[in-house]
Amino acid sequence: MLVKAALLIIIGSMIGWITNYIAIKMLFRPYKEINLGFFKIQGLIPKRRCEIGLSLAETIQNEFISMDDITKKLENANIEVQMETVIEDILEKKLASEITSKFPMLAMFLNESTLNKIKEIIKNSIMENKDQIINMLFESLEKNVDFKEIIVEKVDAFSLEELERIVFSLAKKELKHIEIVGAILGALIGVAQFAITLFV
Repeated sequence: MLVKAALLIIIGSMIGWITNYIAIKMLFRPYKEINLGFFKIQGLIPKRRCEIGLSLAETIQNEFISMDDITKKLENANIEVQMETVIEDILEKKLASEITSKFPMLAMFLNESTLNKIKEIIKNSIMENKDQIINMLFESLEKNVDFKEIIVEKVDAFSLEELERIVFSLAKKELKHIEIVGAILGALIGVAQFAITLFV
């Protein structure tokens, strides 16, 4: 009786552990669909990769980050100050050489004072229209940047082997616990089977 009880508990435990182990592995394996005639086998994540990517993209875009969030951050990022600095830097480095290369005759009339006045005129002209330029940038971002599309493309392009490695390395302990729980449940089923045989 004891041998029978031990065998039922051990076999139940092994079945529970193996079942959960295979179920965990089948999250990713097999990567490619295997046709067994009556049914097909493929890992859950490879099989539903597109759906997962789309769902992930929608969740991120709707719940975590949107173009509105980015434009608000940019609005608070002192773009005007950075813009003025960039314009000044470009004019400092390029204006004199551009004028002399394209209008050689003007080179003889150029002095530091004249050059500074031209720089100031150009910079002021641009900065007077800064709001229009910044709005155009935001509108262009909203029109051309699709987070959902980018995330779906990234998920589709991501290596399944690398994704599997990352998931199993991050959730190693939790997945091992699932295997152990399977073994414990299997053992309990073995105990239940043995108890039933005593009354049958």
